[in-house]
Amino acid sequence: MNDGLNIDLHTHSSCSDGSLSPAELVARAAAAGVQVLALTDHDTVAGLEEAQRAAGERGLQLVPGVEISASWRAQAIHVLGLWIDPVSPPLCASLRAQADLRRARMREMCARLTKLRLPGAELLATVQAVPGVPTRTHLADALVAGGHVDTVDAAFRKYLGKGKRAHVAPAWPAVAVVVGWICAAGGVAAIAHPHRYALSAGARRRLLGDFAAAGGTVLEVVSGGNSAQHIDTCATLAVNFGLQGSVGSDFHSPHAWNPLGRSLKLPECVTPVWRNFGL
Repeated sequence: MNDGLNIDLHTHSSCSDGSLSPAELVARAAAAGVQVLALTDHDTVAGLEEAQRAAGERGLQLVPGVEISASWRAQAIHVLGLWIDPVSPPLCASLRAQADLRRARMREMCARLTKLRLPGAELLATVQAVPGVPTRTHLADALVAGGHVDTVDAAFRKYLGKGKRAHVAPAWPAVAVVVGWICAAGGVAAIAHPHRYALSAGARRRLLGDFAAAGGTVLEVVSGGNSAQHIDTCATLAVNFGLQGSVGSDFHSPHAWNPLGRSLKLPECVTPVWRNFGL
């Protein structure tokens, strides 16, 4: 149920770990027929100004957003902030702190790679030369470019994934704290791709209970690549916890599995979050 609109509320640009600049992302979305687009880069709003200019030129409505890394019971959780004020001083200060956490984590991962007889300092320099906040995907790309692994997936399987030799557990703020940042910036908070977390069904329900109690109001019911079964499960969770629904491709690259402009239809039983914003 998208009220006749082509809506995508979860995408990434080169300001985090996407391959397209914000303007290129908007152009590609417009060409794919997307009418309402959210740019939700990881822990940064740096691309929103460029994206807004491009959206104005192409007649596309841009939703200012961000995807913030959080923690719940030692599990990393991603929380989307949608319709945020991107110049909110408290939010900007919090995102600077997130970027500092990312840089410290990157230095430690590269130090561990050095201990594994890989060129950690060189890999760190490669990551630091890339614009935007550093992510593990950037480090995986550097490992591929240096010929140390064949693919990004191999980099995660061998070195960077949870429990692997160069993995560093992140010290992200609690989900409730992140929800507070988003609400203070005038936005709505959404749990991103809820089916991807290594949680039991009971733990996922407890997460959503804590999220709602903290002021979170939205669940990303339809996310790039999730199955019809996942969509049905997420729709039921949204209804049971009184959460509105969102849809998003989680687009990163034209060469990935989650293209812009694909059919992202919210089930009829779920109230769309965009209804709050006159869409």
